[in-house]
Amino acid sequence: MESRSRTSRLERLVAVSKRIAAEEDTGRLLELALDAMVDHAAADQAFILLLDPEGRPRVRSAHNLDRATVRSSRFRPYREVADYVLRTGEPFVGSAGGPGEGQPGESLLDPGRVVAALPLRSREQVMGVVYLDQLPGGELAVGGMDLRVLQDFGEAVAVTIETRRELRALRTEVLRLRDVKASLEQKASSLHDEVAAKSVELAQAGRALADIYGAANIVGRSPAMRRVFEILAQVSDYAVPVLVTGESGTGKELIARALHHGSSRASEPFMAVNCAAIPEHLLESELFGYRKGAFTGAQKDKPGLFRAARGGTVFLDEVGELPLGLQAKLLRVLQEREVRPVGGTEALPMDARVIAATNADLARGVASGRFREDLFYRLNVVHIELPPLRERVEDIPLLAQHLLDRFCQEVGLPPRRFSAEAIQRMMRAPWPGNIRQLENGVKASAILSREPVIPANALRGIEGLVDDPRPTAPPSGRIRNRVQWEAHEREAIIESLVRCGWNKTRAAHELGISRRNLYRKLTRYGIEGEDDEP
Repeated sequence: MESRSRTSRLERLVAVSKRIAAEEDTGRLLELALDAMVDHAAADQAFILLLDPEGRPRVRSAHNLDRATVRSSRFRPYREVADYVLRTGEPFVGSAGGPGEGQPGESLLDPGRVVAALPLRSREQVMGVVYLDQLPGGELAVGGMDLRVLQDFGEAVAVTIETRRELRALRTEVLRLRDVKASLEQKASSLHDEVAAKSVELAQAGRALADIYGAANIVGRSPAMRRVFEILAQVSDYAVPVLVTGESGTGKELIARALHHGSSRASEPFMAVNCAAIPEHLLESELFGYRKGAFTGAQKDKPGLFRAARGGTVFLDEVGELPLGLQAKLLRVLQEREVRPVGGTEALPMDARVIAATNADLARGVASGRFREDLFYRLNVVHIELPPLRERVEDIPLLAQHLLDRFCQEVGLPPRRFSAEAIQRMMRAPWPGNIRQLENGVKASAILSREPVIPANALRGIEGLVDDPRPTAPPSGRIRNRVQWEAHEREAIIESLVRCGWNKTRAAHELGISRRNLYRKLTRYGIEGEDDEP
């Protein structure tokens, strides 16, 4: 009979253990645990004392002990027993008035009362006490195996409580860190606004605000762009020549302006010229200036860009298209730091930083004799290579939204954003025209869509997407190497030329690249065909 009774009590204890493991509320958990231990030990009175996070002991659950008793002097003997176990970490089992003279509470407990107090341990630390007693004449089941069972059960309860506390602490810490993150983001945003405002204040009076805004807000977080930003930060204040390379539309002039505005020359002029857009006989006078009477129409002296940019920066875009004769004169300017105007006899000092940009392979130009090797090394003191958009796909969401925000503000459209599907589709496009093509597509999509959230089917001017008439999407799967990209680009160019009746101006516009760049690609890929352009 005793064996069956003990088995039944053990089964009830196991059942309660499962409920305790699933219980989230600590108060309810303690009630379940205490009721189970009272049932197992056949106790008349019981309570659980726990140390709070500050180490103060608190009665958290009680059986047959009301709140008034716990707060009164009558609770002193019970508390002495509990404090003894907390202090020593050892269980206490005894009866008042019996052997063991001097035991805690012995002089205050009712004679003959049987008492058991067990430490609640978690990870070898005593975090509380469970107290059980039986009135005189009763029998408390805390001997032998029962004592070990109660101790094991108590430790399981302690570990569960400790785990709950740690989870609460973790949740609290997560919430705190979220608040800290939000606060830091707000401060960073505020700091960014202050820096932008300061940049405007320090800009040269009369400079176009759009230029300053573009230079101070280059968007990108990809590893390739972070490397570009690192070089910008390191080289801005040193007046050495910088060569910026990259495909058409990657933002080479924006980088040049960032170099200028980030340097001590920011308050001086930034003079830009496209070497491929001006005939040779005009380009020389544009760069170096001329004297009155040097040629027909030269009615007064003109300083030229190098002299006009004194203290500032000269930006030579498409420098790879510079004729060989002017390459020799530019080399002399860089070597001697002086210019000779057209029709002039004297050399004039030049104090301008030179930044050059090209989408051509200058090393290949040197090998073929189209570009001077000595000039190449003079320009290529610091090299910044801008990645094409297809190699910085992770920047597309930021760029697209940045361009959309700026355009909406410029033309007075209400704020808009792209849907997640639209962003994903943009990230899958090949972008032969790079950021310039993306910007044109963003503008077209913003104008033609009337919705505050622009859906994927409203995207325009972006290759490879729904409703775009140019079937130039990349092959299935991501393009993994340059060979695959070039094969795809060649196919896209041919398809565009066919659609445009081999009109290269129209095809270049459709592809989002310059006509000169298209001719370069035709030569590179060996594409020949009828040219119906005048």
